[in-house]
Amino acid sequence: MKKRILILLLVFIAFILLLVGCSENSTSINNGNIEKEKDSYIKYVQELKKVKESSLDIPFDINVTYDKLDDEEVRYQVIIDNPKKDIKNVKALAIHNKQTDDIFPCIGIFDDPVDLLLESKSKGVILVGYIPYEGELDEFNCEMKVLISYNIDEKEYTTYYVTKK
Repeated sequence: MKKRILILLLVFIAFILLLVGCSENSTSINNGNIEKEKDSYIKYVQELKKVKESSLDIPFDINVTYDKLDDEEVRYQVIIDNPKKDIKNVKALAIHNKQTDDIFPCIGIFDDPVDLLLESKSKGVILVGYIPYEGELDEFNCEMKVLISYNIDEKEYTTYYVTKK
């Protein structure tokens, strides 16, 4: 008798799980967007790995700074600011040549693109990441590559910035 009750209970639970698993909800729709964003991110990373030198005539400033946080980590900041024109729909990604388990910092890929407008109080973007490193900051060597995609006057541009520490 106990076996029959257990079998009926398992069949009932399986039926409920089947009904719940087959219903369509917003999560499955959002997963499509996440996959598209992930594909864009991977495309940008692969594109940046091939870049050897910086673009000419960049319409904003790009600066990279490094700070030693503790005995095991370096924080880097890629600062994009001081636009020379109104720049809209900014997407940016920074990668480096060091081993890391973290994803590379980006803006406008998994979240909404930003605008860098001359009249705006906030005229900059900061991408922050961390690199495992146990030595002195003076001895730290790193190649940083940045991809910035943006629009000026409805025309799309892509700029690359390459620097070494």
